[in-house]
Amino acid sequence: MFKISSIILAAVMMLGASAQAQTQVPADSGNPTPTFRIAVVSRTTRAVSYNRDAAASSDAQLQQALRERGELRARLLQQFNLILETRDTARGLVVNMSDVLFDSGKFTLRPLAREKLAKISGIVLAYPTLNFAIEGNTDSVGSESFNQDLSEKRAEGVRSYLTQQGVPASSTTATGFGKARPIASNDTSEGRQLNRRVELIVSGEVISTKIVSLSLQPVVAVTSPQ
Repeated sequence: MFKISSIILAAVMMLGASAQAQTQVPADSGNPTPTFRIAVVSRTTRAVSYNRDAAASSDAQLQQALRERGELRARLLQQFNLILETRDTARGLVVNMSDVLFDSGKFTLRPLAREKLAKISGIVLAYPTLNFAIEGNTDSVGSESFNQDLSEKRAEGVRSYLTQQGVPASSTTATGFGKARPIASNDTSEGRQLNRRVELIVSGEVISTKIVSLSLQPVVAVTSPQ
């Protein structure tokens, strides 16, 4: 009886030892230890925090750039309006030179026109990245070919004077539209006078309201030991 009990007890002990061995995880099994998991979480947290701080800094820079460009646009609009009628449009700041600044039926700039353009040039020379599109327009009186030629020569006359004042030729263009783009009725003398004009469109990224967002280089969190 004692011998049988001893055998049963030994068998039970062997089964218990086997079960315990199966539930143990070998030290070199490859599963991360608690210390390693803490290190990974710490590095990931730092990376997330860095990305958040970098994004906040980028947003602050973008907002500052927007403010500066908006302030410059408003300042130029105010300064131009003291010289010639200027309006703010989606194309840029449109400076209007009326027909009275040219000799009648000709493209010759009158002294007052040259004086005003010299003042405009003195302002914009401080911003070499600005672009200038000069566009000539006429009323409907006269032949189409005459009006087209007059509008082109008036636009080119303004462009030539601006470049003489130091405005880079590469940043200027001159185009004539003849009678094709009236802004008032040609049935009245007042309307025809409004249509006879040269417009100077001032544009450029420095006064643009559209700014490309600043980009951030992604930061990759380390999730495995080196």
